[in-house]
Amino acid sequence: MKTKNIAPILIFLLSIIFCNTQAQQFNKLKLDSFFQALATNNQVMGSILITKEGKSVYEKIIGYSQVEGDKKIPATLKTQYRIGSISKTFTAVMIFQLIEEKKITLDTRLSKFFPQMPNADRITMAHLLSHTSGLSDHVSENREWITDAHTRAELLDKIASVKPHFEPGTKQQYSNGGFLLLGYIIEKLSGKSYQEALKQRIIDKIGLKSTVAATINNSQTLEARPYSFNGSWLPIKDIYFPNIVGVGDILSTPQDLSVFINSLATGKLLSAQSYNQMKTFDGNNLFGMGLIRAPFYEKMLLGHNGGTYGSYSVVYLAPEDGVTFAITTNGMNYVLNDVLLVLLKAYYNRPYELPIQLKTEDLDELLGNYQSEEMPLKISITKSGSTLVAQASGQQAFSLETVNRNDFKRAQFDVLLKFDRAKREMILVQAGKSYRYVLVR
Repeated sequence: MKTKNIAPILIFLLSIIFCNTQAQQFNKLKLDSFFQALATNNQVMGSILITKEGKSVYEKIIGYSQVEGDKKIPATLKTQYRIGSISKTFTAVMIFQLIEEKKITLDTRLSKFFPQMPNADRITMAHLLSHTSGLSDHVSENREWITDAHTRAELLDKIASVKPHFEPGTKQQYSNGGFLLLGYIIEKLSGKSYQEALKQRIIDKIGLKSTVAATINNSQTLEARPYSFNGSWLPIKDIYFPNIVGVGDILSTPQDLSVFINSLATGKLLSAQSYNQMKTFDGNNLFGMGLIRAPFYEKMLLGHNGGTYGSYSVVYLAPEDGVTFAITTNGMNYVLNDVLLVLLKAYYNRPYELPIQLKTEDLDELLGNYQSEEMPLKISITKSGSTLVAQASGQQAFSLETVNRNDFKRAQFDVLLKFDRAKREMILVQAGKSYRYVLVR
């Protein structure tokens, strides 16, 4: 009797072992080397996490949560990061919860809550959720204005005062303003502040430990401050977060984001019908209703990106594999999408290159002042450790990513510097044009 059960039990145990090794067979040492190179070159500060069916299979923490001169506080698993527009997925979930409670429908008109908005009688909840309302973006269209504190009335006036970009439902264009209205609608229908509603409806419901909303910039003990590397990590004046409640203000961790996206996919927050509506995409649109789809070879990931002026984050789920990828940063001089691609390629055992690392002495002969007969701007080249730093006259310094021994770039500014060590020259390539510079020391 017992001997008859040995084979099935053995097969079952082998299947468990096989599944576990499958989740951990990727080259973690190479991935460690990639992130070590980013850290050494001062290109990223933040936290990275891969989970398989809710369990961590890879995590990495880089850099500091706070930098004040020589005082540096290393980031930890408990460090909270501004997750930017990933906040919109939280907002969308609460709107769908209210739909399930029959307090609104996808067809409910904006005029019920904010009749002063242009086209309010024709804009629906579905339009707001899918970025098809045509309403203005009170963040991207007012970059300096949004960094200072404003009242709710001022924020609403800012959105209402701009002529709609198109008729509701005819196009798709990202609108932070639309999601601000959704956040306010949650407050109106729930009778609670956004943070109180978030705590009741999501945080407490699925046991998130480090997620909070509606807090003023840098007011939380474990909050990562935002920085940019310009020879050293310098603080950034970020968006004033109470201006974007429900839009991009939430503080969280990769661990909480992983729990959240998995809970959404497994029915712990919404019905299957509501979740399916969130991940319904019209034609080639990347935006559903609170979710973004991201193709990776034969796979289609679901999640959201997030970016403020100083923090950049992503969380994506590969539904068929039960694998989540989460990145939260407070210092980014690298392309976030490139970091995500490396994370995906590493996990799925696809080839990728490690960043070039030069020794500090390799940069010495490139240092100095350069000028051009073709451009009035002079450019000073310095270094910080093994990181090359450029500064055009009258502008802020910025760090450069090493492409190879002689080429350095900053994708954010569309800048490529190509050095000729023998001729003591460099070529500045920007916006498709090239300019010759000569080293004058």
